[in-house]
Amino acid sequence: MQLELSVPSTLDSIELWQYQKYMSVVEANKDVDSAVDFLNMKLVEIFCNVSLKDVSSINLSDFSKITEIIDKAFKEETPLIRHFELGGVEFGFVPNLDKISIGEYIDIEANIFDWKNAHKAMAALYRPVTKKHKDKYRIKEYEGYGEYEEAMKYIPLNIALGAMVFFCRLGKDLLTHILKYSDKKSMEQIIQLHQPLAENGDGISRYIDSLEEMLLKLTERQKYLHTKQ
Repeated sequence: MQLELSVPSTLDSIELWQYQKYMSVVEANKDVDSAVDFLNMKLVEIFCNVSLKDVSSINLSDFSKITEIIDKAFKEETPLIRHFELGGVEFGFVPNLDKISIGEYIDIEANIFDWKNAHKAMAALYRPVTKKHKDKYRIKEYEGYGEYEEAMKYIPLNIALGAMVFFCRLGKDLLTHILKYSDKKSMEQIIQLHQPLAENGDGISRYIDSLEEMLLKLTERQKYLHTKQ
């Protein structure tokens, strides 16, 4: 039987839901030393949209070439993409993170480093553009991530990774800014969200420092997609 595959050679050919699905498989098998071959088969199944049965019929040399192509895609740089179109709607990245509300921040931070919920963070960071003039634009007021979270599962993976890295790198300054200008109620919300850290006395400062560690973990997780030679 001749099997035709569409192999993604760039991250914009992979959708966020596919990476979420694959990462759930990785997490479930992270303590299984012999799972490398199985994970590679799941990699092809999920990213090439074929059945696992069909994957098992691919000859070894072709299978190696396919995984090499996917592996190369994950070595791309992932700069921040401020605009994209999805379902005929133009979405824009939050124009000024310094001015986001405490509600936006909590929703973004609570979900952005959890692959199962990354689409919720994307729905807070990217919203429909309501006004645009040259390089300036406005996006819809934030009313929670619920309206767009399902749609965000279908954004290209390079958009999600670019936003995650960008948010993480700015996170320390952003949180410091929010804490400086937040009211008492907003402060209580942050402390409640990070209660385990807050109980240690210097919780907020420790939390700020942990953002850099989260970025390192993000990079480490991508290594799961790099096949062993």
